[in-house]
Amino acid sequence: MDSRTIGVQSVVFGDRKLSAVLDELDDADVDVLELWGDHLSPNDHGATVAASVAALKATMVDVRGYGVVDVEEPEDVEDHVAFADRLEADYVTVNYPPMRDDVTAELLEQAEAYDVDVAIHNYSSVHHDDTSQVFSSLAEVQDVLERNPHDRLGACVDTGHFLVEDVDPADVIESLGDRIVTVHLKDTSEAAIEDVPGAGELELETVLDLLDAHADPDVPLIVEYELDPEEAVADLREAVANVERALASRP
Repeated sequence: MDSRTIGVQSVVFGDRKLSAVLDELDDADVDVLELWGDHLSPNDHGATVAASVAALKATMVDVRGYGVVDVEEPEDVEDHVAFADRLEADYVTVNYPPMRDDVTAELLEQAEAYDVDVAIHNYSSVHHDDTSQVFSSLAEVQDVLERNPHDRLGACVDTGHFLVEDVDPADVIESLGDRIVTVHLKDTSEAAIEDVPGAGELELETVLDLLDAHADPDVPLIVEYELDPEEAVADLREAVANVERALASRP
């Protein structure tokens, strides 16, 4: 069985407080987290941040990443990268207009300064009416990565958003290869435009095989979608079971 790390993006827990999220992680038997800024961010009061970081360490939750951060201007970058460093996260996932080379340049500078990877997150029409303001195509992600061959800059492959845009996640993984920093495992189905991985169009085994063939073995599998937060634990257990089943079914 593959030993690739399975975690969750805390957005699946909706607007719950971080303390409640930590309780539900324990209920779902998941201890790897990509932390959403609505649960904790550099804009929170210093005492809140200190207490929350202490709680994360006390519960032995591995904050693997932080984001997705919407970056509007270069001066916004350092706070978020420094915050990821404070969380002892490996990476920060980011969203910004693809043509903003000034933002990319600042991300590279701060990533190097703090030894934190930056992962460009792709979106779709699910959350953005104007997809020109986000990375919504493989070509847009490739263009920025090819023009910036920095070992701290890579991609967060959101499988669900690519599927919505009629882009095969398999093609994305083959194309981006070792520039993949993390994967947001999300599906789309007739029941829900954002669904748990394995519930719809996503071919989990193919995705996992291609990650093994093309990406770093340390790339985590982060379960991420926006469904009913009241069903977060049940949905997360289903998602993790689907991923584990796909992992176990391979040679």
